[in-house]
Amino acid sequence: MGTAFARQTAWMVDRPGRIGDLRLADAPLPEPGPEEVRIAVHAVGLNRHDLRFIGGAGDAAWPRIPGVDVVGRIEAAGGAVRGWRLGTRVMALLDPARGGGFADYAIAPALALTPVPRDVEDVAAAGLPSAAFAAFHAIERRLQPREGQSVLVFGASGGVGGFAVQFAASRRARVLAVHSGHARDHVLALGATEALDRTGDDIAAMVRALTDGRGVDAVLDVVGRAHATDCLALLRPEGALACVAGLPSLRGRDPLAAAMTLHEIAPAAVYRSTEPARLRDLAVVGRALLRRLANGNLRALTAEIVAFDAVPDALLRLAAGGIRGRIVARRRA
Repeated sequence: MGTAFARQTAWMVDRPGRIGDLRLADAPLPEPGPEEVRIAVHAVGLNRHDLRFIGGAGDAAWPRIPGVDVVGRIEAAGGAVRGWRLGTRVMALLDPARGGGFADYAIAPALALTPVPRDVEDVAAAGLPSAAFAAFHAIERRLQPREGQSVLVFGASGGVGGFAVQFAASRRARVLAVHSGHARDHVLALGATEALDRTGDDIAAMVRALTDGRGVDAVLDVVGRAHATDCLALLRPEGALACVAGLPSLRGRDPLAAAMTLHEIAPAAVYRSTEPARLRDLAVVGRALLRRLANGNLRALTAEIVAFDAVPDALLRLAAGGIRGRIVARRRA
């Protein structure tokens, strides 16, 4: 039976707008291209990118369906897909410019899929892609702190920062975790050496005190360009800064004077590449993360599990800030 007239249910937005403009509606069933699969979505992670996507970011047509962090089973595959069986449970980071995860079904390139181990739950896996992929690239691929080196992690009580604290701690780095109030015990439990409260502490003064005035070896910034620029003053000479939300301004600053290293972190940028190897790397990272999750070397940061029909309310809480970890919407059991 063909699927030309088949339909699905999805959270959609008709034009650039706000969370309140989302509507739960009937939508066409997406068809996979030759090298893509269609995933029956079991769970989807909520991200700040979803807020920007609703506001008009990306090049998806209107109306559009947000959502990029999905877990589900392969329901259909394009003619050129090899090595995957229908019914296999997979995790995927979708193209952030296209979205599509807040629906019954989503489309993903087969090269980017990661099989989910039997003992990893849907909601735990759905909380990984955007946040844990970014943290992995920042800590394991770019900053690569050695034992005893100091790493300052902003947003440590959130998704990217919380995973970054775990990765840095696993490398025996000295982790200074900046959190939003009342999360001290949480970030220490993730492996932080020191917990700095951004709502009450003078972060710059504390960094100087904790490093004997030298500055830290590395910083992970998740806030934005202006904040990343301020972070430069916290680095020791030859230190490194990884930025998830934009690189700092170097205006009026001689980068050679401190010989700093800057890293822009954007794992989903692989979707702008024509190199298949870059898409495959999403699967490589996904396997590494799920392996750590399955063997207990990585803690899932699922803060809330919500029903699919509660997605708009959950996005409002996400936009308000203060969420300790990830929000995941469960679509299917």
